[in-house]
Amino acid sequence: MIHTIKLMFPVQYDEVQDLQRRLKIKYTEINKHFEGVYPGVTMSIFNKGYGKWFLSMVIDVILLLSTPNINESDYEKIERKIKFILMDIFGHSTHFKDHVLLRIDYRFDVVIKDRDIRKLLMDLYKKTTKTYRFQRKYLGKLKNGSFVPYETTVYHSSKSVKSIVYLKEEERIAKGERIQSYEKGVVRYEVQVLEDHLYYMERKNPKVQRPRKLEFYLKEDIYKEYFRKYMSHIYHLGDFYKIDFAREKLRASSLSTNEKMKLVEFLKQISFNDMDSP
Repeated sequence: MIHTIKLMFPVQYDEVQDLQRRLKIKYTEINKHFEGVYPGVTMSIFNKGYGKWFLSMVIDVILLLSTPNINESDYEKIERKIKFILMDIFGHSTHFKDHVLLRIDYRFDVVIKDRDIRKLLMDLYKKTTKTYRFQRKYLGKLKNGSFVPYETTVYHSSKSVKSIVYLKEEERIAKGERIQSYEKGVVRYEVQVLEDHLYYMERKNPKVQRPRKLEFYLKEDIYKEYFRKYMSHIYHLGDFYKIDFAREKLRASSLSTNEKMKLVEFLKQISFNDMDSP
């Protein structure tokens, strides 16, 4: 259901001073101090000016709970784990009630054992629409003035939401990282809901006023809502056919010859280019 979350907690300056004295570190060293203590958790403390201090936590929830199978019923476990970390840092966990959700990554993993089929899917997904709901498709990046295509990823991104499909096992291999058992043969579909969108939903959306709290976003219906809205309109459901097989299905249909010819031409343009070409 989810993968990564980012939370921000407002803290007091005297708590930061006490932390530095107690742990004998600078506040900028907090992540190094707790490195490896809490799997999947990255922390930082920063000052936004005007005396406002915050603790930031980026959490890989799969590592935090030691399971890839996460759903709405796991909220209390997640809250309990985070409160335990806060207790370890500050001696209390009352900051949790003031947390602000800055990012949440929803995921849907599909196991496809055949590597060639996984790679074929990625080639097909590169033919998806160039833009959708202010999201723009990215197939690579510029490096030293040259375009370098992504081998394992296709994504559509705006400032507020990203819709991503990538091959998890191949990504691990490319980065030289260990492949977890639950990542083998996985095609991961992911919707990243970012800070701008979460702020909009809390403060500016005239239809829904949804607080930036983890509890409100760790719900099955919200998870499904984001996948319907941002994923299914780009990466379409249904069967994929080779152009020759599609021709055979059209020939066997009751459509007129003219309609069949137009549809074949339509499919050819997608096959040679992308969904926007026709």
